[in-house]
Amino acid sequence: MDANGIDQSIISPVPDYEDPRGVADSAALNDLVADAVRRWPDRFPRGFGVVEPRHGPDALPEVDRALGELGLAGLMFHSDYAGVSLDHPSTFAIVERAARYKGVVILAHVFQHSILMAPFQLMRLADAFPGVTFIAANPMMTSTDSPAAFYMAAKCPNILFDTALTHTHLWPLEKGVKAIGADRMLFGSDSPYYTKCLDKYMLERADISAEDREKIFGGNAKRVFAL
Repeated sequence: MDANGIDQSIISPVPDYEDPRGVADSAALNDLVADAVRRWPDRFPRGFGVVEPRHGPDALPEVDRALGELGLAGLMFHSDYAGVSLDHPSTFAIVERAARYKGVVILAHVFQHSILMAPFQLMRLADAFPGVTFIAANPMMTSTDSPAAFYMAAKCPNILFDTALTHTHLWPLEKGVKAIGADRMLFGSDSPYYTKCLDKYMLERADISAEDREKIFGGNAKRVFAL
């Protein structure tokens, strides 16, 4: 973060963690995130937990522990790593439990060419839980993904969109501001999978207004996470 000029981060477990102990390994990661938020609130003001649909009904108590006891802001899903689709009944059950918590945010990775986390699968969740705020993670990785993101934005007002791994050509950020609206876009760094954060570089140089840039870099996150 220091090397890339990033002052604060909303953090979550990385999606490709190993879980030979099942729910216990998810719980250990949730503890790690909660501990970081507790110890360094100036750097990590909020954190996401993880509850895996592949663990079935046994995972549901961890929703309550993560969002209740640990006080995490929401849950992260990466269905390609999980091996269970974003619109699987187990995922619906987890989000239904999470929806009991005021202000909960669901961060869900999407990819147009995936059979487990295609944009329409996130739309199904967003339609089913209109009172929940969803963030589509990595929604503009290719020039095919971007139009799908713009379509999601038009159909599901409770989905926001991060900027992590945005493709570099054809002005995706500028088109995103026009199609989605700067109020629904959040800077995403995709840490720790880089040395130099190109997503930050792109946003700094995008042909958008200074006001919209400030919203995307941090203003919207302050609103969404009640900071």
